[in-house]
Amino acid sequence: MSPEEEELDEIRKRIDEIDAAIVDLLSKRMAYAKQIKAVKVRMNIHIKDGRREERVIENWCEHARRNKSGGEYDLSEEMMKKMAALIIEYTVNNELLANNSDMSV
Repeated sequence: MSPEEEELDEIRKRIDEIDAAIVDLLSKRMAYAKQIKAVKVRMNIHIKDGRREERVIENWCEHARRNKSGGEYDLSEEMMKKMAALIIEYTVNNELLANNSDMSV
């Protein structure tokens, strides 16, 4: 294997490690969302909270803006906005589906 191929493999291994960490963090996030759902159910309030969702998306965008001023790689606010919205959408849909199946039991 050439030195360039070895370097490529090493960089890919680092990316794989980061990907695994992202998956672990998303799993933890989903577990906390499940806990929040349980509290909301006990409080008899809606699962979906538009204001909270907007704040979360804005926080992701703020992290992207801060990263631009000193990070190694500029993160697009648009990319962060889309990623946060996708995670929120998945989480809310998952919790709403779980809520509906809980009610049918």
